Amino acid sequence: DSQAIASVVRYAIQTYGVDATRVFATGTSSGAMMTNVLMGAYPDLFAAGSAFSGVPYGCFAGPSLWNSQCATGQLIKTPQQWGDLVRSGYPGFTGTRPKFQFWHGTADTTLYPQNFWEDIKQWTNVFGVSQTPVTNVTNNPLNGYSRASFGPNVQAILAQGVGHTVPEQANDVLAWFGLSNLVPGNSPPTSPPPTSPPPTSPPPTSPPPPTSPPPTSIPTPPPTGGTVPHWGQCGGTGWTGGTVCVQGFTCTVLNPWYSQCL
Repeated sequence: DSQAIASVVRYAIQTYGVDATRVFATGTSSGAMMTNVLMGAYPDLFAAGSAFSGVPYGCFAGPSLWNSQCATGQLIKTPQQWGDLVRSGYPGFTGTRPKFQFWHGTADTTLYPQNFWEDIKQWTNVFGVSQTPVTNVTNNPLNGYSRASFGPNVQAILAQGVGHTVPEQANDVLAWFGLSNLVPGNSPPTSPPPTSPPPTSPPPTSPPPPTSPPPTSIPTPPPTGGTVPHWGQCGGTGWTGGTVCVQGFTCTVLNPWYSQCL
């Protein structure tokens, strides 16, 4: 739900003072698809995105959860058509759009590599630049990878022989986001902190250590048993809570780590 993600971002900005100029999105596979959606539908919230093994914005649009035409690279559009899909995500937007970087493997049989070329069509059109890269560096960042830059706002990396999904390259993504040189923690103070005056009397000495160690606390184990309500977790690897759903619902295995009352 892209709207839910956007709501979380707005809440964090308003409630916790998050720097609104440093909000980014990245993801792999379906997360890469969502990154495309966020770049297109919420250009006012995000500064940049990086997508690993995704599809163009709007490629999976439709009533079903899976779109085989898009996944197999058979959904072909002109650059203008792809660009219009992005522009329709936020009609009338005239601000600065987030720059976008995307990665794809040539051996991807889940989301075929044709989607990489359709992505290039789409985002070069959105930014009004040529589909011919300004630079194309081979064996970067790894052997067999080619990094094509279409100006400062669009970058496409094709990984030769790599399937689904391309391994995340965190340092590259941080560099694309402009975060490589940031130091964790608060900014240094502009003036030195005030020094404390020397004490007029010596500080009190600490009491001698106890003759026996203090008692250790025993962690409380998670609750077990009980009836699980609708939508609640009822199983999964390591789960020690209830496993019986309230009447009318069944504990359904969604994956090895999570079962839910549905």
